[in-house]
Amino acid sequence: MTVVFEQLQKEGFEVTAFFYNPNIHPWKERERRLAALTGYADSNNIPLEIDEEYPLEENIRMLLDAPNRCYACFADRLFATADKAAELGIENFSTTLSVSPYQNQSFIMEAGNAAFKRSGVRFVYRDFREFYKESIRISREAEMYRQPYCGCVFSERDRYLKLKSPGQV
Repeated sequence: MTVVFEQLQKEGFEVTAFFYNPNIHPWKERERRLAALTGYADSNNIPLEIDEEYPLEENIRMLLDAPNRCYACFADRLFATADKAAELGIENFSTTLSVSPYQNQSFIMEAGNAAFKRSGVRFVYRDFREFYKESIRISREAEMYRQPYCGCVFSERDRYLKLKSPGQV
């Protein structure tokens, strides 16, 4: 999140962070990630919107029914982000997912563009993977929590079984 926010600000965007993660399992992991974002946003004067709902059952059902769970997860979160941006009168939205070399960038672009078509809020895609190592360095220096897996119960399982998730490149 660190370098993505910084880079977007350098481009002239006013950044507002939005936390919507019904996919993160277990609850304690969600809380750790929210605390890391809250601390970063507070210390960098970034406005933060938080979706407090945790529809775990709906999320798991959606993932199980999806032809590709990673795409479905990206789409769910990017649609919610576009909707929140529209609600707040924000003209553009983006995602910190694009800094990770472990995420499928095509899925991110496709889901973001679909959210734009539905909401009318422009999706700003940037491939921030070149900043991944810098992001790690910054977060470690700041002693921020770094998540050990993508978030859903399936990615948690896959990291232990060393399985490649269907959404990874």
